[in-house]
Amino acid sequence: MKILSILLFICFCSTAIAQEAPSFLVLERKIKNNGTYFHKVELQDLISPDSFEGKYFKVVAGKSNQAISFTHENSKIVTKAATVYHHLTRARNFWVNEMKTHLPQTMNQVIVRIEITNLYDEQGHFAHDNRDPQFNNALSIPSGQTPDWVPEDRSDIWNQEIWFRPMKKVETKNLPGLGPNPLTASLSALEQPFINFTVNRFNSTIMEHIFYPTYSPNPLWVSVVRFAGTIALTKAVIESTKHMDGFFADKYYYLDTAMVPEVTYHEYAHLVLSDHLELTHSTPVIEGLADYFVAALTEKRKIYARVKGYSNAAHKDVEQKRKYDHWYESSRMATSDFVLSVLWDVRETLGAETADQLVYDVRTKLSTSTATINNHLIQAVFDSCTTKCESPRRDKLKLFQMFSAKGF
Repeated sequence: MKILSILLFICFCSTAIAQEAPSFLVLERKIKNNGTYFHKVELQDLISPDSFEGKYFKVVAGKSNQAISFTHENSKIVTKAATVYHHLTRARNFWVNEMKTHLPQTMNQVIVRIEITNLYDEQGHFAHDNRDPQFNNALSIPSGQTPDWVPEDRSDIWNQEIWFRPMKKVETKNLPGLGPNPLTASLSALEQPFINFTVNRFNSTIMEHIFYPTYSPNPLWVSVVRFAGTIALTKAVIESTKHMDGFFADKYYYLDTAMVPEVTYHEYAHLVLSDHLELTHSTPVIEGLADYFVAALTEKRKIYARVKGYSNAAHKDVEQKRKYDHWYESSRMATSDFVLSVLWDVRETLGAETADQLVYDVRTKLSTSTATINNHLIQAVFDSCTTKCESPRRDKLKLFQMFSAKGF
């Protein structure tokens, strides 16, 4: 009997040890600020005893389909894989438990690729290695398969994936699609109203010289010189600010996307929203919707803040106060925080619970490639309010006032 008890105890201990989830160092944001720290966490839903393969996510390196081993020779790869897996699990839990959406529960296992430099090829999965390698970004990949004419040894089929590029320090001035710096953008927005005002004043002066020459305080040539000088100076000042990017951005830019928690939340949001918004497009509206749910998950005013050693990217502010300008419709502004701030104003107007469900519903009323902010997004918010708002008539009036204050 005593021997049997010992055997049962050993069996119990072995089972407990086998079921204990392995723990790894992962990078986390601090609760009270945007600082970061490393700490150990137990990874949930793993189905492999020795690699980063779980029920919902499998983390691989590059083009491999083999899950990264817990004992990988590069400890930085292990930390990166653990961090991505941990934050993807948190993102999924948010959508399942807080948003109450069924889509994450119907997804196939998501392959998560870190340190992958290949371009995506919708007809071949991975573009050839001789194409320009990619760094400093992340993207979500739609499911697909190679065409029938592709040779059998190169045929492939894949489900939705998330790709995290490796980090590379590049000169900021060489980055495409950054748009103007904040000073240039602000002055450019004021340029046309100021010029219109100056032209009207000049026209009035001309009329005075024609009909009331004795009342004109200065000769006509003085007014002409002042008008021309004002216009020229305005253009020169705005042009000069285009060379002041160094005051608003670091000389170098780098972003290790796998080590920035908000990037992980953003890419998973794209997967959830992809039942209506295709993963092949990047527009201000689509990116802003994903950013909204990043902010809702983290409950922080500033998201994507710098991570020492991994990212010096500028943060996005949910409460940024800039008003609407047609510039924000440009595809070059897909990564700006304007749409995020608009949707966050909806949240502050209607309350978190109502707004979260309303913004999620908005995706069903938008076109993937043609949705604009001023027309489609604003109208979609009003349309969703009809079914999601507690008091649609009252809440639509509040939204109208809020959108007017935002410059629409």
